[in-house]
Amino acid sequence: MAKTIKVTEFAQTGEQSFTAAGTCDKKGFVAKTIVYRGEPIFKVQEDKDGESKHLRMNDSQFNRGERIAIARYLKQVRLGKAAVESAATPPADELSELSVKELRGRCKAAGVSGYHRKGVVKADLVELLQQAA
Repeated sequence: MAKTIKVTEFAQTGEQSFTAAGTCDKKGFVAKTIVYRGEPIFKVQEDKDGESKHLRMNDSQFNRGERIAIARYLKQVRLGKAAVESAATPPADELSELSVKELRGRCKAAGVSGYHRKGVVKADLVELLQQAA
């Protein structure tokens, strides 16, 4: 059975570290990466005793199939082949307050192309994000 996965937050926290949040079949999840054989892979994190950590299968609310589906989808988001769903794109004046690096990150997360070409300026990135909305 296919899983319905929606990623609402995705952030790069280091060179090969990422965090993400979303839902899998209407169950909320948070995922973080570990490095395995030189490649970042996603692990679903859950709260246990007030601490967020990776739980064993028998203690988890997610089954093996859901964990695998989440990890595969998040890998596609990381590679730019899937998009992060957002409630709405902020107005242009809010976007103009962000740095070029932050705007490029939002373009990548939204699946917009052309954000990293030579000669792109901040105004171009804001316009690309507005058109994608």
